[in-house]
Formats: sequence, C-alpha cells, structure tokens
Amino acid sequence: MTMPTDREEEKIMALLRRGLDQTDPVPPDVTEFAKAALSWRTIEAELAMLSYDSSEETATAVRSTTSARIIGFEAGDWMIDLEHDAATGELRGHIEPVGRLDVELHVIGAVLATETDDLGRFTFEGVEAGPLALVIRVEGGEAVKTEWIVL
Repeated sequence: MTMPTDREEEKIMALLRRGLDQTDPVPPDVTEFAKAALSWRTIEAELAMLSYDSSEETATAVRSTTSARIIGFEAGDWMIDLEHDAATGELRGHIEPVGRLDVELHVIGAVLATETDDLGRFTFEGVEAGPLALVIRVEGGEAVKTEWIVL
C-alpha cells in the first residue's frame, strides 16, 4: 500500500471540508462569537474570571418563577456583579471598587456603552440571550474585561 503524497492529502482534506460544510455547516452565530473572542486579543486589560453563576445552582427550586440570572466576576480587587432579567431584557450591574467608570457591553455585532453612577451601578436595556462580555475602563487607561459568557 502506498502512502498519499502531500498534494493528495490536501485534495482529500479539501473534499472532506467541502462535504462537511454542505452537510453540517457551522452556525453563523458560532462564527461571529469566535471572531468577537479573537478580536479581544488586542485589548490590554486585566481579565475578570467568572466566580459565580446562578444558572449552575443545583439546589434551585423546581417551581421557581424567577427569570433573573445572577453572575459574578473577580479580578484582583475588582468585583463585577450582574443580574439579567430574561423577561425584560434588563442587565443590571454593580462594580467594586465603586466610582464613576465607563462600561462597555460587547455582544455579537455590537458594543453598547454606559457609565456607572457614584455607587458603581449601571443598567443596559434590551439585552437578549446570547454571548456577551464587559469591558470596564477606569480613568487613566486601566481596563478590566470579563470573560465571555452566554446568557
């Protein structure tokens, strides 16, 4: 049995790739999510890691009527708490240490911006389920970004 040449292997891989693209294409939102995640390589910021997610609670009540999801991130002295109400699309947040901060909400295809009040609170309206991440910018250029999560 002879081994295929590099050129023959390339042709075989191209045929396999084409076949998979036709029978099981990558969903467009997955492609957009991957592009958005890769674009973050250029942002110089401290990464806030997920520290709490109420959707992972195993002891939730079977008949719970709450539609809010609570999410927490931590990075050094930074704490970022989010509450997303799926029924209204409202995303409320609180950042510590408190103060006036610029907040960017990154979702697929858009970046929304707001700032916190003096107590470190902020709100975004109309946030639908899907991938998102936050970038918090502090006066003087420091930035903290959350890892991407899916609501």
